[in-house]
Amino acid sequence: MSPSRTAPLFSSPGKPGLIRPEGLILVLWALLNGFFLARHGLVTTGEAAKYIEQARLFTDTGRLSSPNFYFYFIQIALLSLCMKLHLGFAFALAVQLFFNLAALLYFFKTLAVLFDPGMVALAGALLLLLNIPYQEFNVYLQTESLFQSFSLLLSCYVLRTRSISTRSLGVLLPLLLILCLTRPIGLLYLPATFLYFFFLTMKKAGAWKKGIFLTGAAVLSLYILDRALGSGGEFDFLLPFREEHIICGSPTLPDPGPVTVTGNGNSIYGLFYYVLHHFGQFVRLAVLRSLAFWGLYRSYYSIPHNLFLCTYFFSICGMVLYGFFYRRRELTPERWLYPSALILLTWIMVMLTCDDWHNRVYLSISPYLILLSLPALRSRLINASGTFFHTRY
Repeated sequence: MSPSRTAPLFSSPGKPGLIRPEGLILVLWALLNGFFLARHGLVTTGEAAKYIEQARLFTDTGRLSSPNFYFYFIQIALLSLCMKLHLGFAFALAVQLFFNLAALLYFFKTLAVLFDPGMVALAGALLLLLNIPYQEFNVYLQTESLFQSFSLLLSCYVLRTRSISTRSLGVLLPLLLILCLTRPIGLLYLPATFLYFFFLTMKKAGAWKKGIFLTGAAVLSLYILDRALGSGGEFDFLLPFREEHIICGSPTLPDPGPVTVTGNGNSIYGLFYYVLHHFGQFVRLAVLRSLAFWGLYRSYYSIPHNLFLCTYFFSICGMVLYGFFYRRRELTPERWLYPSALILLTWIMVMLTCDDWHNRVYLSISPYLILLSLPALRSRLINASGTFFHTRY
């Protein structure tokens, strides 16, 4: 379905609406981020301090302390720009807020293209806006806010693109590069994006042609990932196995256990070698990390925090499962495939490494869980949306 002009919210035939959906989103977004600023201020401590230190080094010397920091370069470059031009870190905060709002509004517009009636798009945008842990990173000068915004902008553009052209490649390739230079997890968007366009454009291609393209894409993705694993610095992908980390940075063994490696452990071959020679340990850790990833609960969170996380996300996951089994036709197959691939690849990454202390990895896939929950939510909202919206998107 094609987008068109939206009807005002709370309108009725012949009467002007009180507020447009974008206006409601903007007001709630401003109130929420104002609350975060009043509560936390501009956060430059904790993990943010690491990027500020690298920004100072880059400003002074033009280099980073280790090649692995190039996978966080966008945030470092932004902070370095603030230092070099004496803009203050408030400028970095303004940039983070700008892209967060742009991504939220683009998410709403994209949902309006994918779903009818328009109340479904508004519900999806509000669900993302009320994802408090996700939005709270906007006032932290670390990589999460920009990564979440850039990844959502990319994904919305992908889902709205129906063919490959010079113009679309001119947007997709720079966005993918920026994403990979914001956080290493951005590398997962390369195979997911390829799969989307592969199934979109090659439905009628022969088996040999499909096989060649898939093999080439797999080899290229593995090569890029292998180079990233071997970029050095603080990257040690066998440490979570030696110390049996479930949550990153929290070893469960008092002394590192013996792990047989060959050559460079920080490589695709090194990880496969570990899995084959320590399969029992790998499976056990993969199950425990999956429980932590999908279970969300953390013993060091307060009861209200854990209750919010479980209630909010378990409800969304339940709607995702219902929508997949009973309302799959609400989305085309490739539009199911793209967010599902991102969720699956992120889950596999957690099983091969560890889960994050603050659920940050899970939060990165939360917009796609919201997207996949909307086919189930649409059936609940269709009557109400018919009252509030009288034009199609």
